[in-house]
Amino acid sequence: MRDMDLTTGFPRSPRDELDGIMLLPRAIDKARAQLEGKLGEYKYYGCRLNTRLFNTLGVTDDEFLDAVRRSPDDNAVMEWIREYVRPERDKVEKLNQWVLNNEPADKEREEFCSELERIDPGNDSVKTWTELIDLEEGRLKKESSTAT
Repeated sequence: MRDMDLTTGFPRSPRDELDGIMLLPRAIDKARAQLEGKLGEYKYYGCRLNTRLFNTLGVTDDEFLDAVRRSPDDNAVMEWIREYVRPERDKVEKLNQWVLNNEPADKEREEFCSELERIDPGNDSVKTWTELIDLEEGRLKKESSTAT
């Protein structure tokens, strides 16, 4: 099992996939960090991304955490999903589209804009929560650092 310390690093991107399922590698990273007591400022329980993934898979937070606890690597988690969960591919495709297009709802707009301004003042190209996460975790280049 690979160590996961989210007090010093980041989980994988929401866009990363395992067997065609976005969010899955990130959720595995967060579950491992939860089990190791190294979650830092991240949430495992109640995280909107995990909740969306678990709802798509039809599992609970605890069932997923237990599967990660018993699995030495990503492939073992994937085998558990294939054998016991068997997600419907159309639901997985809807999840993947949501990951790529999850713009903030009207009631979330102020929070989103405030976070974006904190992370990269003046950036107006980031439109989704996924992009915001990738920007904050260093996978997208900040616009403020490219200004001349």
